[in-house]
Formats: sequence, C-alpha cells, structure tokens
Amino acid sequence: MASDELRAYVDRLRATLMSLGVDAGPLTALADAAQGIAELIDHPETATEAAWRTAATQWESARAAVLDGLRRATLGTLAEIPLLDELTDAASFATNGINADLDIGPVHVAVRTAVLYVDPPVIPGVDLPPVPIGPFALGAVEASLTPPSSGGGPSLPGGGSLVRLPPNAGGALERGWGGSLSVPVPPVLVTASAILSVDGDDPSFLAVLGIQFIPPIQLSFGFALDRVGGIVGVNRGMDTDALRVAVRTGAAGDALLQVRPPDDPLTVAGTLDRIFPRRTGTHIFGPSLRLTWLSLGPTGSMVSLDLAVVVQIPDGRVAILGVARIGIPSLPQVLNLRVDMLGLIDPVEKLVAIDASLVDSHVLGVFEIYGDAALRLSWGSEAYVVVSIGGFFPGFDPKPAKLPALRRVGMSQSVPGSGITLRVEGYFAVTANTVQLGGRIEAGIDVSVLAAHGFIETDAILQLRPFRFQARVAAGFSVSAGGFDFASVQLSGQISGPGPVVVQGSLSVSVFLFEVEFDQTFRLGSGPADALPVAEPILDVLAAEVAKKENLHAESTADRLVALTPRKPVPGKALVPPTGTLVVQQKILPLGIPISRLKGVPLPATAGARITGTGPDVRDSFAPGVFLTLNDAELVNRPPFDVLPAGKVLTPPQPALSTFPHADEERTLEQIVIDTRTGGKRTITASPPIDLLAAFAMVSAARSEPALSDRTPVLSAVAEQWTVVGVGQVHESATEAHEWARAIGTVAVPSADLAAAVPLAGVL
Repeated sequence: MASDELRAYVDRLRATLMSLGVDAGPLTALADAAQGIAELIDHPETATEAAWRTAATQWESARAAVLDGLRRATLGTLAEIPLLDELTDAASFATNGINADLDIGPVHVAVRTAVLYVDPPVIPGVDLPPVPIGPFALGAVEASLTPPSSGGGPSLPGGGSLVRLPPNAGGALERGWGGSLSVPVPPVLVTASAILSVDGDDPSFLAVLGIQFIPPIQLSFGFALDRVGGIVGVNRGMDTDALRVAVRTGAAGDALLQVRPPDDPLTVAGTLDRIFPRRTGTHIFGPSLRLTWLSLGPTGSMVSLDLAVVVQIPDGRVAILGVARIGIPSLPQVLNLRVDMLGLIDPVEKLVAIDASLVDSHVLGVFEIYGDAALRLSWGSEAYVVVSIGGFFPGFDPKPAKLPALRRVGMSQSVPGSGITLRVEGYFAVTANTVQLGGRIEAGIDVSVLAAHGFIETDAILQLRPFRFQARVAAGFSVSAGGFDFASVQLSGQISGPGPVVVQGSLSVSVFLFEVEFDQTFRLGSGPADALPVAEPILDVLAAEVAKKENLHAESTADRLVALTPRKPVPGKALVPPTGTLVVQQKILPLGIPISRLKGVPLPATAGARITGTGPDVRDSFAPGVFLTLNDAELVNRPPFDVLPAGKVLTPPQPALSTFPHADEERTLEQIVIDTRTGGKRTITASPPIDLLAAFAMVSAARSEPALSDRTPVLSAVAEQWTVVGVGQVHESATEAHEWARAIGTVAVPSADLAAAVPLAGVL
C-alpha cells in the first residue's frame, strides 16, 4: 500500500467512524499516526528503524482506541441485525484481519476478513516488518449447524455463507446482505436463501426456503414428492422483464427452485435481487414443490417437475414458475431435456402471459436442443390471443401483443474435429387472424480440402380475414475445394394470393466454367382478392350492444345510508336501491369520437355515435389502434390505451323509480348496539327504544373529520386536458382531441401548454 492509498483509506475510515459516533480525539490521533507512516514512506532517505517502529506503535495505539467503531464499521449491516449484533462484541482484530465467532442456538457463525498492510521503506541492512493497517470490507460470513445433542462435537455437514450485495446504479456501498444455507438433517435437506436490504428508509427482506426429502415421499404409480418450500418477501415485488430473462437462461429456476447447485451465494443473491427487486409497500409470497417420476435414488429421477406460485399483493399479480426435466441421471450426456416456464396472471392489465425456454438441453451428447415459446391472452378492451412456438413469419409484428424475440425451436449438431454440421429448426404460430409455420434444415461437411454445404427453408403465413396466403421456399447447395468455389446452386420461390395467384421463382447455377441465372414471375387467374366484409352500421351495432342485459347494471347495489344483508337476485328484475342509479356501459366502440374501424373492419367513411342524456359519462379503457387508422408516427406517440366514453349514467328526473314495476319484500330489521367499553352486544327488535347514548356517539364519529394541522395540500394532481386549436373544444383524453382535430383539419395540444404558450418571436 502506497502513502496516497493509506491516506485515502484513513479518510474513508474516519468518515465512517465519525458517523458511528466515535469521538473526534481518537480520530485525530488516528489521522496523525497515519500521516507519520505516510511521511516515512514518502521520504525513505530519512527513515530509520527506530522511527518506523515508533510510527507503527503509534498507529497500533490509535487503532486500538477506535477498535469498537472499527469492528462495527467492518460488520456494517450485520451489526444491526437482531442476534447477529453480538458479533460486534465477539469480533477481534489480529494480523489476519477481523475475526468473530458466535453461536446462535445450534447455528455457529464465523466472520473472517483480510487485512491491509503497509510495506516499510527500504533501509540497507535492516529487515523491518510490514504494519497491519486495518481490515477490508467484510466479504463473507460462514455458517454451520451443530446438533443440540452433540455435546459440542463436530458440526453437521453442509453450511452456508452471507455475502454483501453489490452496489446499485447509484453507487451505494451499503445495500445489505444475501446468503444461503444448506444443512442435511436426515431424512431431509434444509436449504434457504435470503436477502436483507437496507437501501432506503424501509428495509426489505426476501427468503426462499426448501425442504428436500431423502428419500422422496412415494405417492403412487412411480410418482414421488421430492421437495417442498416457499418464498416470502417484504417490500419486494416482481420484475416481469427480469423474470423472463432469468427463465430463458435458467437462472430463475436455479435460484428459486434450487434446480442446480448454485455456483456461489453471490450468484443466487444477485439473481433474487434482480427478479424480486425492492418495492416499498409491495409484498410477495407463495409455495413451491418438486414432483418426480421413476426415481433412481440419490442420482435423481427420469422425470421431474418443479413448480412455484408467487402472489404479489396488493395488486394480486400472480407468477407461476415451472421447470420440467427429462433425462437419465446416470447418463446425463445421453438425454437431458429441461424446459423452464413462466406464467403471469395480471388482473390490472387483464393479461395472461406464458413463456417457455429450453435450457441446457441435449441428446446423445451430440445434439443441442434449443428454442422458445410464448402465449399472450388479453381480455381487456382490446382482446387478443397469440401463441407462438419458435417465433413468427419473417417481418410479422404480433401487435398489440408484446413478445420478446423468440428463438426457433430446433437442434444442432457440431462435434469438434468431425467436420460434420447439422441444424434443424422451425416455428409455428397462431394469432386471432393468422396461422404461420416454417422451418430450415442445414447440413455441411468439411473434410481436408473439400467442403460441401446445403440448406432448404420454407415460410408460410395464412391470413384469415381478408383471406390471403403467402409461402416462400429457398434452397442452396455449394461445393468448394481448397477454398475455391467449385459449384453452387441457389433456388428461391414465392407464391401468394388470391386475386390473382402470383408465383415468383429464381434459379442460379454457378460452376467453375460458366454461370446461369433464371428469374420469372407467373400470374394464375384474374379473380379479385378477398375483401373484408362491409362494416355494419354503427347505430345498429351500438343498439344491439346496449340492449344486452349484461351491459345494464346498477351503479351501486348498496344504499350508503342503510346496511342490509345480501339478498338473492330476482329473475328478470334489476336490483337498484332507492338512492341508486342505472348505468349502461358497453365495450364495442368508444363513444363521442370519430372512428374509422369497427370490429376490425374499415368503415366506408369516418363516423361516430353517442348516448345522449343528462347523466355523466361512464368511461373505460380502449385501444385507439383498433378503432382508428393511425400512421407510424401516431402509433409510436399515441398512448396504446386511452380512457374514453363507453356509456352513460341514467338519471331520469321523471318518472321516479317507485313508479316502475317492482316487487315488495318483507325485510326483518335489527338494531345492534355494541358497547365499546365492555365489548357486549345487544340486539333490539320489535321497535324498541333507541340507545340514545350509543346512537349519538356513532353519529358524531361518522360526521367527524380527521384533525389536520394544515389542510393546504402539499401536492395536487389533476387530469391532463387537451384543446382543439381553432374551435376551443376541451377533451379529457388525447385520443378524443386528436380525432376531432383531424376531422376539422386542425391540431390538438395540451390545454396547459396552450395557456402558457412559448413565444417564438425572433426564432428562425
């Protein structure tokens, strides 16, 4: 360690110890002792043996005066964790760093750190020892388990360790700890991984627990329960994008389900920290298990399935993680197939998503198996379903579904030194309006100076409405000798239709003596292409939708002034309280704005519809791209979903609701009085006298408001409004404003921007 490194280390240590409450006097002495050592290093020509030993003694004395703070600074977060806080008292500083041993029941915790040294200046004829300065930041904490009846004997096999979480993007040095523990306690193996993070005001905690049965619990027909466990997270949430990436690499299954032994505790902690990041106010929990079939003892089983269900509260999002494996445990090189799956149920986005990937899969030790699959099912305002195994037709965009890039499903063979390569892959996809499939086969041989390579591939897409198909095929073959292209053949073709059917093909033949090319297009038939059906009149569609009984409901089935027990519905009658209102709400089209498409069919002209009445509008989420013809720029800049008018609250002033046909019902009313002082409960029937004291207390409590020292809001948020320039129309959504502006040939801007216009005088 050089003198500048020593000074930097002492400066950081001094700042840390000061934040821990260490007195300024010992810290000043520590800095002076460090300065004395640094000056001897900087000026070795004036250094003597006596001066060096004196400086070393002064440093050791100054360090001893702050040893308690030094131990707490080194242990960091561990010194604040209940039970582990006793490590501070147990820690001691020696020439090999900070050492601490602590027994917490049957668990033995051991702390070890390295230490920094300063090399002495070179003095001819004198051999001076280096000076131990201080410890590095704590790297790991080892843990072991001792049986209660062992009488202090050897620990059980297994163990674990804690690791410091790596710094986040902000560079925080103290984020918390992650660790793992694995202890066999026959007939089970207990495993645990946990994270305690202090990166913020509120700590967050995540624990993944598992108990593996040795041997597995036999169920029937060869099936066995191999492992059970669960996950608990406080102030932790799910990162769906990170989960999908971790599923594709297999890291999610390894960290959450212990599919493979982890490389090190930091790998597990880092993975869990990424897929379940800190999120204040959000918590996760759920169980996990492993089922096996045809167990072969300690070596494993032929088939296994790991499942974990993770529920996120309060939004109710659910993730289902699964790992399915098929293999021969004693001969993993012969057969090893692993499929990692992730299913997400999101009630907020009204979406079900399933992703699956082949991970580390191979057959016969020669063929690598790979590929991805995905499913998206949405029941929101823009319902759709997309299923893909291996991807899509080249250039196809599965909008509005959002899917990651999918690898083709296939296998490849490449044995080093054999000179033979083989690859087979394909895909199959189904959307609401298309069916797609395709594949590719490649083969090659490269022996000595001779090489030959060939391929054949095909892609096809069938569009249902309007009906249209397109298929492509390509093939090629080449032979070379000594790096010289001896001959090659390239063939490609395409057929599409109907209206008319177009066949296009090209052929290229090249040999070392000549080259021939052919390109031709044929048209078969002259019939017109299939067209979309004529759109139905908007008013007819809206009238049929409004007439559906499921689109007419009460705004509230509860009277806010009366608390009643639930009643059974009466067939053919709506349940509306005397103070309630009726609501008509549909999802077939947004109301009050010009639209150009209806049920996926283009309209002959821009049109729109609305429901008139004195009541307020009822709004719902719609996808503008389904009802409007948007260009590329609008597709990028417009919101994918917008809240638009979908219905009306029906509040007719006349006639009153009591004049409608109705069914009278005898209801038994009860007055229940609960004495909060004693907890007693009295039920009074048959028009008894009212407990005025209790009634007065309840009325007063119901009408009282929270006592606030200052009612002025610190921050106010209002919905953004948009104005159509030129006519002054104000709308609550960008889609409404833009479509009305398009209809009259002007533009729409946010109302706030229009009120505070930017002067452009003098701007060229």
